[in-house]
Amino acid sequence: METPQQQEDLVSPVTRLKAESAKAYIEQKFSRLKTEESKKRSDWENLHKRMEDMRLSLTEQELIKQEILHQEAEALRKKRQKITVLDFESLAIIGKGAYGEVRLCRVKATGEIVAMKKMKKAEMKFKNQVKHIKAERDILATANNPWIVGLKYSFQDEDHLYLCMEYLQGGDLMTLLMKKDILTEDEARFYTAEIVLAVDSAHQLNYIHRDLKPDNVLLDSSGHIKLSDFGLCTFAEVIPSSIRLRRNQEDPDLPQPSLVTVSNEKPNFKRQRHLAYSTVGTPDYIAPEVFNQQGYSETVDWWSVGVILFEMLVGYPPFYSDDPSLTCQKIMHWKQTLRIPPEAGVSSVAVDLILRLLRDRNDRLGCGGVDEVKSHPFFNGVDWDNIRNTRAPYIPEVSSEVDTRNFENFKEDEPFYPEETARSTKKDFEFIGYTFKKDDNKEYLLNALQELENLRRSEGNARIKQKKWQDSNIEVTESSENYL
Repeated sequence: METPQQQEDLVSPVTRLKAESAKAYIEQKFSRLKTEESKKRSDWENLHKRMEDMRLSLTEQELIKQEILHQEAEALRKKRQKITVLDFESLAIIGKGAYGEVRLCRVKATGEIVAMKKMKKAEMKFKNQVKHIKAERDILATANNPWIVGLKYSFQDEDHLYLCMEYLQGGDLMTLLMKKDILTEDEARFYTAEIVLAVDSAHQLNYIHRDLKPDNVLLDSSGHIKLSDFGLCTFAEVIPSSIRLRRNQEDPDLPQPSLVTVSNEKPNFKRQRHLAYSTVGTPDYIAPEVFNQQGYSETVDWWSVGVILFEMLVGYPPFYSDDPSLTCQKIMHWKQTLRIPPEAGVSSVAVDLILRLLRDRNDRLGCGGVDEVKSHPFFNGVDWDNIRNTRAPYIPEVSSEVDTRNFENFKEDEPFYPEETARSTKKDFEFIGYTFKKDDNKEYLLNALQELENLRRSEGNARIKQKKWQDSNIEVTESSENYL
């Protein structure tokens, strides 16, 4: 008789992967359902209490309940409808990469404008990117804050994966740097502060971005930033490094690359948009511990913030080289290669922030939490709570919701719709649970509570106004009587 271990050994890797994928999907789904059910129960209790406080009749209470239930049923019906690429109209191609393309699209049924990221499944599997693209979908679906680009839909067909996100017409930080080359310290302070808040919002969701760079920092029509492209992000338990057990220390047996030489000459740097879409990409913003295979934490993102700040003030990344492999070596030997040119005129407080971000992970600013970064003197005067309500230093030129002037336009290489017009929704087991459809109006109970609260306030204000009017009339009457 075979032992359980022998039986397990007989299971093929493909079958095991299918089982693990199904198990993970079921666990995530029921965990989400449990959380949603608990929240809904609490919201119903709050609604019932609020209606009683307002002394609504039983008939009025029942009408409100039935309206909410009707809205929920209608939303559930829409959510169950399958969504495919045929539900979208392509307006322009605004990005191309190794794994696919990004298109500006309109939802045929509603007219809603989205940025659709279309990725080839075969390339994802061949390049071992399945885990990464699922992580990107997960954080975009989970995040619900102003600092991370919003996910509207995700779905798949036989050959492709689709992520439909909110479209930000302002382009990205790379577009801005290509236009201006160097930013003033006030401008750099604004964008760095917003990036800090955006990175922290990802960390609060227990995600490490890991691929933070100017072309992943999008600008909305008012010039404020949102993070995108979480394709290399990883899920982790994000806690301050100062209280984390020191794991994955440097392995002395790891081979070390040969030391690079440092040139004092300004590099012949020119921002090239096509590098952002290449297979290799750019390593300029990646922290040294990622290359050294030491294991890493959320502090890799604070390193990237330091590199971006350097580039905004100096005009090029600190470890730039025409040869990406040389860039990697420079980063790994940053103590010998990091140099802030005096001729750039960077202030001492900005230099201090850069040097505190570009250092060993255990001493890096931010390893004790985001407040370490926010409290640096470089950010003196920043209104962290209201920065998104202030005017941005740069307001993108935007004429409509489908304006693409801040993006590069690409030619059509292959048809947008699949050759077979049938609604094929064949799914691979690797991508179980990938489908997502955002319900912008799912907070029916909260909306009802807010409407009741607004009604209560308006009735209260009306009573106050009525009382003032009555008091005023009394005063007028008394005043008039003096002349009678």
